[in-house]
Amino acid sequence: MRSSIEALASLLDGAVRRIGVAFAIVLLPILIAVTVFDVVGRQFGNVGSSRLQELEWYLFFGLIFMTFGWTYVGDGHVRIDILRARLSPRAQAWTEALGCAVLLVPACAMIVVYGAESAILSFEQGERSRAALGLPYRWIVKSLVPAGMGLLLLAGLAAFLRALLELSRPAAKRDARPAGPKLG
Repeated sequence: MRSSIEALASLLDGAVRRIGVAFAIVLLPILIAVTVFDVVGRQFGNVGSSRLQELEWYLFFGLIFMTFGWTYVGDGHVRIDILRARLSPRAQAWTEALGCAVLLVPACAMIVVYGAESAILSFEQGERSRAALGLPYRWIVKSLVPAGMGLLLLAGLAAFLRALLELSRPAAKRDARPAGPKLG
């Protein structure tokens, strides 16, 4: 049972990590190129447009949202490390499990549901930018909200499973483990 739960947590982590890395590899160079082209064009060639600026915002938004889960899996998210470092592995596991169960997973689930509704409505209405020469297809950007929060939700489920595994360890094995941010 323990090994299948660990396997599921690893599967979720691996999927979130691969998707996050893929989006970062694709979007970051494009974002840099578009931004450099826009800045250089505006400064030296009187070239640039609101479309380029919107594209920069959209790429940045996509990069951030699609890598939230990867950041969580890699333990790069914000937490109060000064307090957490003083907790025993069991207390850390309780904190992680409760945080995931009470805050992270429910909040992500709500954002996925309502974000998907917003993206679908945007698609059905053919929503576009409010700027006169702005970009069409606003639904693409709006769909990144539920997608990114879905990845964070999966990462939160994996962390929750690992915390439960930590809490179910026999006391002798649990107390011998060093305190630190990684569970499992």
